Parts: sequence; C-alpha cells; structure tokens
Amino acid sequence: MIKFFLFFILLFNFSFSNENLNAQKQNTLYIHNLIEIEEKIASNFEKYLLTEFRIPTINDLITDEYLGSNFSLLNRMGDNIDFEDALNLKIKYAIRKNEFINPQDYTILLYNRDLYRNYTTVNYEIDEDKIDLTKSYIEFKLKSAEANTIYNILEAGNVIEKTCTATLVSKYCNNDKNSIRWYNASSNWIEYSKKDFNQGNITISSESIISNEVNKLRDLKVGSYIFIKDKTKNVKLTDDTSGNLQILKVN
Repeated sequence: MIKFFLFFILLFNFSFSNENLNAQKQNTLYIHNLIEIEEKIASNFEKYLLTEFRIPTINDLITDEYLGSNFSLLNRMGDNIDFEDALNLKIKYAIRKNEFINPQDYTILLYNRDLYRNYTTVNYEIDEDKIDLTKSYIEFKLKSAEANTIYNILEAGNVIEKTCTATLVSKYCNNDKNSIRWYNASSNWIEYSKKDFNQGNITISSESIISNEVNKLRDLKVGSYIFIKDKTKNVKLTDDTSGNLQILKVN
C-alpha cells in the first residue's frame, strides 16, 4: 500500500512537472508570436507612411496591401493588440492579465528582451513590485530617413497630399519617389528631398519664395543650396548675431 502511495505521488509530481514544462513551452512560443505581431505592425506602419502619407489606425493596416485582411490581433494574455498612441509610435504593452504580470516571471522577462525585436523596444516600469501598465508600452522605430521625414511633418500637424497640384495652399504633397513639395498661397512651391528634408538642398519655383517664405527657409541647415527653378544657384546663410536670414547668390 505504501509503495503504491509513493508511486502515485511520484507519478503525480512527474505529470505536474510535465504539465508545467508544456505550459512554459506554449507560453514561450506565444510570447514569440506577440513580438512577431508587434514587429509586423511597426514595419507596416512605416510602409503605410511612405505610401499613404498619413498616420494609420490599426484597422488601416489590416488590408491585403499591409498586414493582410485576415491578420489577427487577438491576445490571450491581455487586451487585443492595438496602438497605445500611434502619433507617438507606441503599441500597447500586451501582457496585462493578472496571471501573467508577475515582474519576475519568465514570460515578462522574455517579452521585455530586445533579442527578437528589430523595429520595436519595450518601455517598462514597475511600481511597488508591480508592472505599471499606465507607463509601460512598446515603442517602435522608423528605419528609413524618408519615413522619419514624412512622420515628422505629419506629427507637427501638417497635411501631405498624395499628389501635387497648383491648387494646394499651405500643404505638402508627394512629388515623386525622392521628393516632396510645399505649396504656398500663391501656388509657388519649395521642393525638399525626402531623405534630407531641412538638412539638405532645396529647389524653389520662384525667387519670390526667398522674400515671402522667410520662416520656411530659416528652418534649413546653414549652408544649404537653394536652387531657383531654371535660374541661379544660391546658398543659405544665417547671421547668428541678428538672427536675420541672409541669402548669398553664387554662380
């Protein structure tokens, strides 16, 4: 009887250990899946910016052109995957259910690591040995200079139209693969490199831009060339003492 009882205890412990091991394996795979979902959202966010010139919602990305129309945001460890704040490049921290939010648990430690993260990184805060979900989130990065230019323009509250027309007023537009334009109220434009934006050279449609759009030109990097369409080449200078914009014409 005693031998049977001991055998039963050993069998129970072995079964319990196996169940724990299987649960750990399943949770580990699930964490990898969560990270993969977040990485795909971040990479397609950048693709959307460069194609649509808008800040997307999560639903904007669930199409055949981006994440796929059948892309699942379900999450058994918390709320459905979603943006915490798309304008500030944040995704919700995914692990939110009580049984998973022990800060010392392997699931949290694995989820917080950067090992499998390329576009995303975890901002994680603890308050009194508990995860502070009001301050924990997934931040994602834009990889290309072009995407950062588009994002910074939109984040500042500007509009970027997908095509350029002379009827635009105080708006940016997509000129071609490499450049964007800004139109003023007189249908004159400033053309920027998507890659360099204010850090690079620009082309303007009319010399009147130099006198009428001083604030726009003041944002340029000192030493940038200003090309007037079909005319001369200029270089922008700033007088650091007075703060006045100065343009020096060159050959």
